[in-house]
Amino acid sequence: MKPERNSSFELLRLLCIYGIIVMHIWGSIDSAMTPANTAWHVLANSIGNVGVTCFVLISGYFGIRFDLKKLIRLDLMVIFFTLLGTLALGDFGVKALIKACIPVISRQYWFITCYFALCILAPFLNQIPERLSRGSFRNLLLVLLLLFSVIPTFTTYDIMQDAGKGLAHFVMIYLLGRYLALYHGNAGYRRGRLVSGFLLSTAIIFALDGTLTFLHDGVVYGTFARDCSLFIIASAVLLVLCFSQMHFTNRVINRAAGDVLAVYVLDSFIRALLERAVDLSTYLTEWYLPFLVLGYAVVVVVTAILLNEVRRLTIGRIEPWLSGILAAVWDKIQTVLLAVANRLLGVFLQKR
Repeated sequence: MKPERNSSFELLRLLCIYGIIVMHIWGSIDSAMTPANTAWHVLANSIGNVGVTCFVLISGYFGIRFDLKKLIRLDLMVIFFTLLGTLALGDFGVKALIKACIPVISRQYWFITCYFALCILAPFLNQIPERLSRGSFRNLLLVLLLLFSVIPTFTTYDIMQDAGKGLAHFVMIYLLGRYLALYHGNAGYRRGRLVSGFLLSTAIIFALDGTLTFLHDGVVYGTFARDCSLFIIASAVLLVLCFSQMHFTNRVINRAAGDVLAVYVLDSFIRALLERAVDLSTYLTEWYLPFLVLGYAVVVVVTAILLNEVRRLTIGRIEPWLSGILAAVWDKIQTVLLAVANRLLGVFLQKR
């Protein structure tokens, strides 16, 4: 019998996706709100944007083992819900439907696209900590953090020009997760200190972005809450270490955590449909707007989880069979492509 997963990290994943949805909801509301509600928006960004970095850190912490069939099943889920959502919103345009059929390639969801690329690179990335000493591995991480986090944080000039929403950030954070698992996984840190560090980092983000926001007449700034921000990375590391100190098992949490990527895919579609019934922009000046946002996010997350559970129990049952066929087809295509490439390379070298 397969042992149950430790639910602490699964709980963290659920909390992260909830924070991301809350942040997305605030971002979709008109910015012309009261100073108090603007402050809540800044706070939501300061906390919620650790979610993506936490997801990648967790992947690095446990290590990704490349599994083509699993990736294909994930792609099938994304295609299914993207097509369903596109049609539900009444977009029957040819371009929209084509993009819905190739959501990973078309980068319809930047996180999913980068995650696919990370999974493909994982077998090679996993060799880095195996071949490098602890000191060399640490120095590599310091160089990566300097280039892709420290410089963008303190100069606001982002080398990759993607605010950390790209493959370079994913690779860096994945390797950081591997380092934490190898050298800090059983360090026995005090949870109180980790929580205090997280709160301090969040307070710094809130103070800096809050200052920028109110200096610019309430236009919400997220400069220090970007994925590449050193403070966001620090917050995510502290959260992962904190939850690594917890050990419990809960089947409901584990099951729901398996729906996290579906929640991410369905988020924009569900919100677009909900906005036809309840437009939060009409409550911009109300003191209870933050509570409406939190409740709205609960509805989005629960609805997405239920939809994915229905998919799992219906069309999802054929995905293992279909993914096996597609994986076999890809293996044959890959064999042919490699043979052709080797042939062309041989001809080229002979001519030279």
